[in-house]
Amino acid sequence: MDRLPADLRELIGRLREGGCTIDEIMAKLRELDADVGRSGLGEYIKRFDAIRARLQNSRSAAEAIMARLEDTGADDRVARFNIASLHASVMELMAGEDGELVTLDPKSAKLVSETLRNLASAAKADQDRALNLKKVLGEQARKAIENVAGEVAAGQTDPAEVLRRIREDVYGIFER
Repeated sequence: MDRLPADLRELIGRLREGGCTIDEIMAKLRELDADVGRSGLGEYIKRFDAIRARLQNSRSAAEAIMARLEDTGADDRVARFNIASLHASVMELMAGEDGELVTLDPKSAKLVSETLRNLASAAKADQDRALNLKKVLGEQARKAIENVAGEVAAGQTDPAEVLRRIREDVYGIFER
């Protein structure tokens, strides 16, 4: 099966995903004069189905986790989860059923390379966003503290008011 041309292997995959049985796939391969034995095809289909099931399970788990994270409004965690999940999926695809590395044709290797580069770029963008957010929040806290400190030095604010302003302006905690 591994010696079959890539287009025939892709056809087998499409037929199987479309719900075709081994006998129906064998019939199509005979039409194309492909020299494939039923037992070899059966083993190939078994591996194909196992990989497809693993990917479906990964996708379902990722969707469930994403739904939970989105409900909490955790944008940074969603981005990190997406990056980690996609990276894990790519690595899982690179391992064959028996744990051996998969050999890729040049087009597939380029796609995997671009995917990994995009993942690295997304991780860097997420880190930059988090760093910028920390800088902005730090600057806002510094300004708020300077304002309160200036008022205290001028005798314009009492200690209870200072604490209230720090809670609100620095920590974003508002009393009801």
